[in-house]
Amino acid sequence: MHGVPTTGGGGSGGGAGGGIIGQVIQTICDTFAGGENTDEKLQLQIVKALMSAVSSVDPVATIHGAVLLKAVRTTYNIFLLSKSVNAQTISQASLTQMVQAVFGRVAKDAPAPTPANAPPDAKAASPAPSALQVEVKDARKGTESEGSSLSSQKENSSRESFKSADESREKKPPGDAGTAKPAADMVEQCLKDAQLVFRTLCKLSMKPIPAPEGVTDLKSQAMRSKLLALHLLNTVLSSHIHIFFTPSPVLFPPGQSGQSVLFINSVKQYLCLALSRNAVSVVPQVFEISLDLFGRALVSLRTVMKKEISVIFTEIIIPIVEAKSSITFNQRVSLLKCLSRILSEPSSESGRLLVEIYINYDCDPEASARENIWERLVTALGRVMVAQEANQGGGAANLSAGAPSTNHPSKLGDFGHPGTQSLPPTLTTSTLTSLTKEQVKGLYSSTGDYAEMRKRGLELLVAGIINPLISWSKSKGGASPVSSTLAGSPVESESGKSDGGKSENDPALGLVKEPADGSQPGGGFGDDPTQFQNLKHRKQVILEGVTRFNQKPKKGIQYILDAGCVFGRTPKEIAQFLQNTDGLDKTMIGEFLGEGEEENIAIMHAYVDEFDFTAMPFVQALRSFLQSFRLPGEAQKIDRFMLKFAERYVQGNPTSFSSADTAYVLAYSVIMLNTDQHNAQVKKRMTKADFLKNNRGIDEGKNLPNEMLEAIFDEISTKEIVMKEEQEKLAAPPALAVPTMRKELSQYAIASENMAMKTEAIFQTIMKTGRRGQSGNGTSQFHVASHFEHIKPMFQISWMSVLAALTGTLQESDDEDVVTMALDGLKGLLTISCRFDMEEEKKAIFSTLARFTQQPHPCDTKPKHVLGIKTLIDVSLAASDQINESWMEVVVSVSLLEKIQQLGAEQSNQRSFQDRNRQASNQIAKAQKMLNEETIALASSQVMTLTVDKLFTSSSKFSGTAIVHFVKALCKVSWDEISSSAAASEHPRMYCLQRLVEISYYNMNRIRVEWSNLWAILGEHFNQVGCYSNTQVCFFALDKLRQLSMKFLELEELPNFKFQKDFLRPFEYILRENPDPKIKDMALACLMQMIQAKAKGIKSGWKAMFSAFLRAAREPYEQISLLAFDILKTIFKSHFENIIANFALPDFVLCLVAFCKNRNFAKISLHAVELLRQSFTKILELTKSASGSKLLHLASGATEKNMIDLISGTPASLLLVKNSERFFAALTTPVQASIPDLSANVSSAATSMSEEVSFVFVFPILYGLFDAIMSSDLEVRTRALTYLFDIIKGHGSFFSVDSWEIVARGVLFPIFDDLKLKQESSPKFANKEEQSVWLSTTLIQALRQFVDLFGHYLPELFFCVDGLLEVLAVCMTHENETLARIGSTCLTQFVENNATRLSDDLWNKICNMFTHLFKMTTPTALFFDYREQIPELPSTIVPPPETDDLDALSGADHSADKANKPPPLALGPGRTNSQLFSFASITAVPATFDAAVPDISGRPKPQKKDFQLIIQKCVLHLLVIQTVQDILCSTSAASHAVYESIGSECAVTMLSCLERSYRFAKAFNEDMELRMALYRMGFMKQLPNLLKQETSSVSTYVSVLVRMYADPSEERKHHRAKIGERLIPLCLEILSNYNKLDPEAKRRNVAAWRPVVVVILNAFLEFDDDQFNAHIPQFYYEFVDILLQDLTPDVRTILHSILARAGSRLGISRKISL
Repeated sequence: MHGVPTTGGGGSGGGAGGGIIGQVIQTICDTFAGGENTDEKLQLQIVKALMSAVSSVDPVATIHGAVLLKAVRTTYNIFLLSKSVNAQTISQASLTQMVQAVFGRVAKDAPAPTPANAPPDAKAASPAPSALQVEVKDARKGTESEGSSLSSQKENSSRESFKSADESREKKPPGDAGTAKPAADMVEQCLKDAQLVFRTLCKLSMKPIPAPEGVTDLKSQAMRSKLLALHLLNTVLSSHIHIFFTPSPVLFPPGQSGQSVLFINSVKQYLCLALSRNAVSVVPQVFEISLDLFGRALVSLRTVMKKEISVIFTEIIIPIVEAKSSITFNQRVSLLKCLSRILSEPSSESGRLLVEIYINYDCDPEASARENIWERLVTALGRVMVAQEANQGGGAANLSAGAPSTNHPSKLGDFGHPGTQSLPPTLTTSTLTSLTKEQVKGLYSSTGDYAEMRKRGLELLVAGIINPLISWSKSKGGASPVSSTLAGSPVESESGKSDGGKSENDPALGLVKEPADGSQPGGGFGDDPTQFQNLKHRKQVILEGVTRFNQKPKKGIQYILDAGCVFGRTPKEIAQFLQNTDGLDKTMIGEFLGEGEEENIAIMHAYVDEFDFTAMPFVQALRSFLQSFRLPGEAQKIDRFMLKFAERYVQGNPTSFSSADTAYVLAYSVIMLNTDQHNAQVKKRMTKADFLKNNRGIDEGKNLPNEMLEAIFDEISTKEIVMKEEQEKLAAPPALAVPTMRKELSQYAIASENMAMKTEAIFQTIMKTGRRGQSGNGTSQFHVASHFEHIKPMFQISWMSVLAALTGTLQESDDEDVVTMALDGLKGLLTISCRFDMEEEKKAIFSTLARFTQQPHPCDTKPKHVLGIKTLIDVSLAASDQINESWMEVVVSVSLLEKIQQLGAEQSNQRSFQDRNRQASNQIAKAQKMLNEETIALASSQVMTLTVDKLFTSSSKFSGTAIVHFVKALCKVSWDEISSSAAASEHPRMYCLQRLVEISYYNMNRIRVEWSNLWAILGEHFNQVGCYSNTQVCFFALDKLRQLSMKFLELEELPNFKFQKDFLRPFEYILRENPDPKIKDMALACLMQMIQAKAKGIKSGWKAMFSAFLRAAREPYEQISLLAFDILKTIFKSHFENIIANFALPDFVLCLVAFCKNRNFAKISLHAVELLRQSFTKILELTKSASGSKLLHLASGATEKNMIDLISGTPASLLLVKNSERFFAALTTPVQASIPDLSANVSSAATSMSEEVSFVFVFPILYGLFDAIMSSDLEVRTRALTYLFDIIKGHGSFFSVDSWEIVARGVLFPIFDDLKLKQESSPKFANKEEQSVWLSTTLIQALRQFVDLFGHYLPELFFCVDGLLEVLAVCMTHENETLARIGSTCLTQFVENNATRLSDDLWNKICNMFTHLFKMTTPTALFFDYREQIPELPSTIVPPPETDDLDALSGADHSADKANKPPPLALGPGRTNSQLFSFASITAVPATFDAAVPDISGRPKPQKKDFQLIIQKCVLHLLVIQTVQDILCSTSAASHAVYESIGSECAVTMLSCLERSYRFAKAFNEDMELRMALYRMGFMKQLPNLLKQETSSVSTYVSVLVRMYADPSEERKHHRAKIGERLIPLCLEILSNYNKLDPEAKRRNVAAWRPVVVVILNAFLEFDDDQFNAHIPQFYYEFVDILLQDLTPDVRTILHSILARAGSRLGISRKISL
């Protein structure tokens, strides 16, 4: 040791060795010359006197320096050597007071002493590294003497303990002489004394103890000395921490006494050595006090011991936790206890400490992965928690019985308040006992009670890490709702603390006083979380780059460069990275640098240039060089390395060799020598002479000095050039083959010693190189944490390890305290994850806790699982806004808890039964798995009940998002409960369903937006439950739904909102989906109760109710339909105005229509139609009153919108949408007067707003009647049709033009839509027969009513005449002959009824329609190119007898098609046999015919399937001709009016159609070959002809021509000439052809043409004289030829009249014979 400087000097006040006081002290001390044989009373007097001297406060009498040390030494020796327990106790107490007195001399506000010759930055200067080097050497010398006997140590201990004090007299620093000093000098002297005492105590604590025997005797002087020194050091750190931040003069070494640094910097090296020597001790008392000492340093001195603390953590603390070396079990447990005590102390601000560990070490990019202290510590703790139990019951568990720890927590000071006294325990020989052999065995055991170790690890994790982080987060960032609730009592104790509450002079951490200039210790960017995250990321990238480099160097370097971790790409910067980065594989560095590529060589040169070999011996330089990397094995690579090494060495030592070549050769020679001397494969090794011989003449022909070469040989042969890592492996003790007790103890002792030596070597390196501190890099400074955001990345790194540890503990332990602590830990993890909104972590932690609570079977549940459920609920309440989907786990656990309570009750009942029947008891016990009684009691306790109730009652405080997730989870679990239990039990579980109702009540006052989201979930769940197969569940759900609905209906709903509709919708769903009539009946009963009780409060709910009634109306159960209809009748009678006011009239009508459509119950359907009619009457009544008119006006807009929505997609809805914009715009004007009565006689042209409003409510009824017409039974639709047209006819005069359009196109015309479709395309008809019945009954009646409506409102309906004509045209071309004839009749009726009102435009439309009808019904397919497709008819074949066209075409043989009728012939796109022409506007443009007779060239012959259509066309064509005849040729007054109304142009158009029809038929009948070709095709039994078409068309044609030709009106006269041109030639042609007929062969033809001839004869007879005289010459002989035919009386009479008139014209008169 170095000597201790003294105060020296004579005089009375100096206290030096030569002063009076010094001499007195020396005399007192010399009285203890007898040592342990000194009288006890004298010992006590000596101690008393020395104590008085040291504790004196008189500046003159105060002792310093060597005198002070002499007094302390003597007292110390009395404590060690005295045999009196009393003397030992008093001397120990006196020593403690002395130390307190020495350090107490330096006040907190003492002036800082600064030497006059100190440089400006003297305060920040660091002590010279040589001091630590000397101390390490001294310590190692002491280690070598550990093998000496304990007895020899006892003999010399009293003299050697304070030997340094005597030596210090000879090495006094200048300036110690003198007596009284100024205040600053006095402070300086006090600081020097403190340094001396602290240094001495550290050295005493480092004194070795013989191992392993020494540890067994705690009474030994060496052990007591070490323990007392350590406790006194702990006292200093706990009571006088402020001194360590006080500038102090440098005493060691003496040559630097002029400098001044912080006190801690002057004693740091000694403190570190004391820690490194004792923190690895296997003696529990030494180990624990050393850890407490480390804790003091960590809490209070970490800002100025950054690197040193890192070394202790990485080399001692974490390895012990990880147990990677030969660590005893007791060390691991003790370490966990001490760390827990250090970090769990509230006043130590452990949260901040942990954060600073993270940001200063884990985020330091220049630190290696070993220095990731936070990550490694937490990971190691996690592994401790999951350690496998093995060899439990070792001696470590019984250690405390014989040797209790000397530093029990209750005896230690407060870590967070260094000013607190920390008195050492009594260390007398009576209080300390030696360990027994079994205790020693347990002490050195590597196994023990793992449950205890896990418990201590759990305490550390929860109380020492998690809770402090939460507490500090709250103090820095404000307590979040989550953390303030989740944090348990350990955290709450600090909740009120914050940095702002600390006193300015509070020395708790010494952070304020550490920087000499008052700047922030961290400097740079402070502790900005973003910056540190970037640093952490950079470090991670570097570590990844190191990993890649160690696999493939080139790719690793490329990765580092790409990541920007090397700020430049120059060889020098890359070389510095390789040299300064920890973790790089030295072998890979050598391989990379040895490559022959240009880049690698440049980097290698830069790498070598980083070495400074100036004034360094050659072998030392080579050794330093080769230890930085592993030299490759290839000669070329070695050669490149040696060349550059030689160049660099000669550059630093230019006088060492003549040239670099010499250094190169010598370096190569040394490498070869090293291999030769230390390679086991070399059998004949090189001698010194051989080495000298090999190196002759290498210095440019001259020899190097032999002394130099011999020294090199000796050094290499004795000390191999090897990597430092390999040196450590070689120095490690060999494994013992036979682990005897003694050898095992030695092994642990040696392992501890190696750990201490390695730590001391690192300390020496730090003090020697000062690499980072001297570089000025900001990362070497200590950063003080002030932002809680650092906790987030810390948590992200460590949460998985902590979670695994806590989970493993919960699964394995049943101890209530351990389980509670682990659950608190999970609470803490959730608090942090919620605090920083870490979704993934939060879900994982929450699900882990949930899985712990949920067992496969309820009977497997233990009390710890129930506690887990309580924790889960507490967490959920606190973090309700954070857990989102994790609510599912909470609800499942709550459901499980209720299941346990239920099973517990059942089990109790079973037990009562078993007590009465003991035999059955045994059988049941064997067959069933019983619940734990403790579990049942805890689950049923009041605490659990209140906790669960609180969860649901607190739901009203959840946020909108949280309550949605909570309700979702409840619904899911509710369904699982029901579905899993309903099938197997008559009483299914409905716990969650009941709870759903409860939370609905609790949350009734939520805003509508939130409730809508909730009910979207609740409603769906009630839908599901209400349709379940178990009726008990359905009844329960409906009853709860009714209760909720009643409650909701009490809340007022504003207009245009639809919440009532939403919460009543489940009733409709249940009625639709549940097949059970009883459930349906109950659903209706619930609705009825709501209507009876809350009808006035129902608004949007009416729509939902009517939807439910709509479902009931479709039911096949009469009871259900009848009940629903009765409810509707009640609503109609009592609440009709309420329906109007809430815009539900369309829904009401739709519901009634549904009843009309139900064909199962005709009586109800008829009543429903009647109710529709009465609804119209009700609306009329409302229009007669002012209040009713106002009600209709206010509700009209929303009602129309509702109607549009209900009939969306229909023509009516499109028309309503088109009209609504104008209508709504008009509604904004105020109402000036009440709406007039619809029955008033108001002109239809005077459209007013009131009429529009009324129509809004009339139209739903009209549409409802229309819907009933289209889908109901015959009687119902007949009545509906009657009501529909009665309403329109009776009140149509009040419809506006827009209203008429809506009615016509939206209601009336859609009735005839089925005319356009085939039966297969009409979904409302089940079969062809049903469609036929509808067409022949309802449609015919509707058509007649529609045509009659036009007779009433033709001006109003003129816009849709085209539509009517199209409908009539479709009817007249329909395949149903009855419908076609009705169409013809209705067309005739339309024309005749409106004859006087038919305008020219309308007549043009009618004529165009007839033109199209003639065109489309003409059977043009009869004409085909038979000459090419049919062979010539043999002359032997005689044509069959002729018939009329109808018989001929309809008599064809269709027997072949009866089984499989071919589809109708398509006449064009979209046409079928039900629609013979396109439904495009046939009246818009006049139609044009092609030639009357088609050209047969190239026309294909008709197929078999075409003949049915041909026949149908022929029939329809005759019907069209008949219609024209009925309109224009009838003798009725109506026909006369039609004739008068039609213009000549239109009449000519229609006549042209008749003429073409006649020409077509005539051409066919005359083409015998064509007819024979058709006959030969085999589709007709008789020869086809169109005789009837020919005769009927020409008959009508002639009749109309004759009438127009004879018409005397001016308009007809104007066209008479043109008419005559048509009439006269046609008549001559007809008569000529008729006369040519053979009466015998053409009997049927003659009979068919005879009526036509009669028409011509009558017309000729009716000519006026001029006409008669003009045409009789042409017709005369044709008339005469008629006489050759068989004449009927009428023909004979007409001919007689014509001939008589002709004779009169010629002057021929009848002569009367006399």
